[in-house]
Amino acid sequence: MRMFLFLCSALCLLLAAHRFSIAEQSGQYKGALFFLLIGIQLLITAALISEHRESQTPKSPTSPEQGESSDAVPGAANASEEQGKRS
Repeated sequence: MRMFLFLCSALCLLLAAHRFSIAEQSGQYKGALFFLLIGIQLLITAALISEHRESQTPKSPTSPEQGESSDAVPGAANASEEQGKRS
């Protein structure tokens, strides 16, 4: 979705540049300004969607798993020591 918006934004900005080059002779910049504003809006929308998706994606929990695995090993060692003391 965001790639589509980025492509549409680039297309609108290219059309705006083309319209500005044509409008230099006539002095009518309405069409060029329209495409320029639409391109900017699409670019901002794509950036906001990208930022929103990044904040919504779950982070990979590598650090909690490492902490649990290191806690589990000493716990297992303590349990085997307690069994040794009981015997």
